[in-house]
Amino acid sequence: MAKQGKKTQSIDLDMTGLADYFGGYSFNNEIMMIRVTDFNKELIAKAASGLVSNSYRLDALTAVLVLEGDLDVSIDYNRYSVPEKSLLLISPMNTITAADISTGGRFFLLAIKRELLDRLSSSGGPKPLPSKDLSDIFQRPYFEMEEKAYAKISSSFENLYQYLKDNRQEIKEYLVIASLSIAMMEMFSLISERGKISLQAKHVSRKKELMTNFVFLLRDYGEKEHNPAFYADKLFISVQYLSLILKEETGKTASQLIAQQIATRARNMLRMPGATIKQTAEKLNFADQSSFGKFFKKETGITPKKFIESL
Repeated sequence: MAKQGKKTQSIDLDMTGLADYFGGYSFNNEIMMIRVTDFNKELIAKAASGLVSNSYRLDALTAVLVLEGDLDVSIDYNRYSVPEKSLLLISPMNTITAADISTGGRFFLLAIKRELLDRLSSSGGPKPLPSKDLSDIFQRPYFEMEEKAYAKISSSFENLYQYLKDNRQEIKEYLVIASLSIAMMEMFSLISERGKISLQAKHVSRKKELMTNFVFLLRDYGEKEHNPAFYADKLFISVQYLSLILKEETGKTASQLIAQQIATRARNMLRMPGATIKQTAEKLNFADQSSFGKFFKKETGITPKKFIESL
């Protein structure tokens, strides 16, 4: 139900097929929503484990609203325990590396393709969450909510779900887009309150823009380009200034963030059936297997061989 995307380890979701399979609803193969209950939880958990074992990124913004129970999830090998009345946002730059749904848990799962997000943000209407601002989710994906914020988010999700079910084809597009915009604005407000994105700002700050562009460059070139100078040149700034900005935004330098992403990609590749250390070293543009092994042990604490054996 998913077709291989153009970029390595990224898939373009067949949202219509997935919604039909899991008892959810979709529209124009660009948005999908599933209500996760005990009825379909086992199917979804099985599908999620398949994606995790193959280490795919999804070319969509994914939002999981936890209504009851809790969700344990690992994103880019960072573990999160998400309690009820919380929101988990997973950007196209994240990789889900583990997931476990509690017994009795209920969730809304919403997936929106990046093309639809970009159209919404470039139209004359409200700008819910343009994909250039997804770097915030890339860094901090987990939101706890107070009762008032949760009531607004859950209401907007429920309305969107009902309009996706609606059979009035002549007005369905309007209803879906309008309700999606409201849901996205509620999520955008939640992010804004955390202090990362200003809801009132008319322009993205220069530092924020550089941070966002670095994240997208790292996604596109991270497998081959390991030197911070490459990214600084692309952004027309010095390596020192790039690291200063990243340190302020994330607490890590350019070199540390690049190494973190290479290590994540290395683990993802080594999880693939039949993967070898030599092939992984070549794909990640290391001079030889030995230098890759030293890098991997420094970043993860174990050798590539022991990592494969642990799987």
